[in-house]
Amino acid sequence: MSHTSLVESFSLLCPWLALVCLMQFVAGRCGIRRRGAMRLVILGLLAAGVLALPIRGFTVGSWIRGIEANFSILFTVLLAGVVWEGEFHRRLFAGRERFTGWVFGMLGSLFLYPLALGLGNFDPYEWGWRFSPLFVSSAALCGLLIWQQNRFGLVLLLAIVAYHLGLLESKNYWDYLVDPVYFVVSVLVLLFGLISRFRRPQPGEAEGAT
Repeated sequence: MSHTSLVESFSLLCPWLALVCLMQFVAGRCGIRRRGAMRLVILGLLAAGVLALPIRGFTVGSWIRGIEANFSILFTVLLAGVVWEGEFHRRLFAGRERFTGWVFGMLGSLFLYPLALGLGNFDPYEWGWRFSPLFVSSAALCGLLIWQQNRFGLVLLLAIVAYHLGLLESKNYWDYLVDPVYFVVSVLVLLFGLISRFRRPQPGEAEGAT
């Protein structure tokens, strides 16, 4: 497989995972409780079939790549963890590690996108084209998280490796770390987590209700 084909295939990995995750949810709502490797294979093939469907001369996957071809490595790995947990009831990441990932997606995007879109005179996106504080800070965070035994540090390490391998069409390091979909999902996950925490009855309230 040529490097170009590898990059094109990798750009569809995140949409494929998203489709599998959606199908897992639908299967659960339809009462299909049996999970495991066989169901994952079936759902994976169905998701690949959806991406291969032709629409107006292009496949669904091609339309997605035309809109967004650079889903970040961090979001892709976090989504893979969700799919794995949904099929095997085994977490690739502990709660604090997933929380770290969603916080990174939100804060990293809030730092990048408003400034890159013209808010202020500084464009941090330029840092992704060459060696800059972005590379130093991400490497330092990666080392710190690994030292703290937080596996999100390994996800950051994967992003660094993927950047040097050129697995995305983009040559900018930022695109390996964050993307718009990652930002939206991170905000929603953190928001719903905050709402559920406030809705959860406190021990004293539970005792009073009884």
